[in-house]
Amino acid sequence: MNASRAVAALTVALALSSCQCGQTVRRTFPKIEVIDAMGADRGSLDFGQVQLNATATASTRVRNGGNADLSITKATFSSPKFGLGETLPVTVGASEEVMFAFTFRPTEPDVRETATVTLETNDPARPTVQLTLLGTGIAAVATVMPRTLDFGEVYLRESKSLEVTLTNAGSNELEVTGATLGATAATLGLTGVPQGLVGPLAAGASRKVAFTFAPTATGDLMTALDVTFGGGLDPLRVTVRGKAIEAVPRLCFRFEDSPMETCSDRTTTMLNLPFGALCDGRLFPPDGGRACVGSDGGTAPASRSGRLYVRNEGNTPVQYAFNVNLLAGGRCDGGAVADFEFASNPSDGGRFVLPTAQLPASTMDPRPWETPPVRVTYRPTSRCRDDGADQAQVFWLRQNEPAGTNRQPQTVTMILSGQSLLPRGITSDITVNLSGTVPNVVQSYNGLANAGDAPLTVVSASLWQGAALADGGMGGAPDEECVTGTGGSCRFFRWVMAPVLPATLPGTSTPSMPSSRPLGQLGFGAFDGGTAPQTGTMYRIFAVFETDDPYGAPCPYPTVGSCVVSSVRAIAN
Repeated sequence: MNASRAVAALTVALALSSCQCGQTVRRTFPKIEVIDAMGADRGSLDFGQVQLNATATASTRVRNGGNADLSITKATFSSPKFGLGETLPVTVGASEEVMFAFTFRPTEPDVRETATVTLETNDPARPTVQLTLLGTGIAAVATVMPRTLDFGEVYLRESKSLEVTLTNAGSNELEVTGATLGATAATLGLTGVPQGLVGPLAAGASRKVAFTFAPTATGDLMTALDVTFGGGLDPLRVTVRGKAIEAVPRLCFRFEDSPMETCSDRTTTMLNLPFGALCDGRLFPPDGGRACVGSDGGTAPASRSGRLYVRNEGNTPVQYAFNVNLLAGGRCDGGAVADFEFASNPSDGGRFVLPTAQLPASTMDPRPWETPPVRVTYRPTSRCRDDGADQAQVFWLRQNEPAGTNRQPQTVTMILSGQSLLPRGITSDITVNLSGTVPNVVQSYNGLANAGDAPLTVVSASLWQGAALADGGMGGAPDEECVTGTGGSCRFFRWVMAPVLPATLPGTSTPSMPSSRPLGQLGFGAFDGGTAPQTGTMYRIFAVFETDDPYGAPCPYPTVGSCVVSSVRAIAN
């Protein structure tokens, strides 16, 4: 055997001597499989239609069919419009799988894009795997008009409607998936059916939905309409805004002698303002230095004033006009002279003219929104006996409102009323019965009373006998004044105690119950020691009183200008 053969034989012998019979050797390696949802091999991935400039995502299963970890280290795309939504490297355990996400962002409409992605792996049998990617860019373009739905100012309890128009300005169908209003819309008075925008919208087509703002409370409306789309299209937002407005005018009055004010409100649109009973200016001039006492015994003023003004408690201006009506009422001059005076400043001279005004001039004016006050003064001055009550009506009238609206209040009426305090002297006849055994009679005289509401002052008092009623044939003058302490005419009559003058009878608040008190003492009989009154003869005299009643009747006796006359009858038995 030569040397080479010997070496070969030795090698074989050594190999045979180290062999363990019955054992096998197992190799491990990864195995990449790209499969679809059913588990079949996948060679392509189709994104379908994707909105331009929107990024769509599509996924596929990647499984490791080997018995060692699979490592995917790199992905190479033939077009930049496609990409990978994963971060590499990715390791997949033996017999495990993952979902691989790919992206597509088209930039051209209606173009079918085709590209490949190459995945590099550690699979010794498939170190690279190629997958075809497909997709089409579409141009569905959503536009909405207006982008701001601005209702502006809407008056409370009125309404305004506006439309939103959604248009597909693209070349493909637009899928509108949702439309919602902000959560506060209903509470602010905004209504509509935003779902009317939802659904497929063909290329070039439009869809409209109306919204109505009908506020029930003042304040600002601020919300949004949000519209969402399919195909990765960005949502659209429409800003919705408006303002609920209302003017809340109140006609107010405050007396200068009181801190309280009287105002109209939403339900009370007629105000009655009594100025009370004041001393009549004809009888009690302001500068006469004479106090007027009312029926309650207190001093009454000759005038009373207050402030008339308008307040707006809303959030928008209101235009209005004033109309002052000085009613004649019981005025014997027909109301030609006003006992109510209106003056917004001293130069007005009692006039008050306000054809049109606005409150406030600007909503930026500081609160409260009030007009400068108009001073109203009541100074009663009667013109005749029955001129005891005065009235003025102030009408607040809404101006320049839109046609068809009925904004309240349309008018507010304020009635100003006052009364003159005047005296009124009345008399009653007095009968004196004479007894034959009593030669002289003394009796308190109370035949004068005051039925007015102001005090009555008695200036003078005298006794007179009428010509037709002679005192036993002793009197000779047609009308005789009975003078105390003289004989002859009226010799049976005299003031035993003359009235203390001036005398005052207080006023009364009830004309049917006039006030009175005794005025002196009247005597009847043979006071001079002479002949007594004849039995069976009726004697009559007159008590004549001059008073400050400005409307007393003309006196039939020459000594006074106006008077009240009381008859005194005496009968001797």
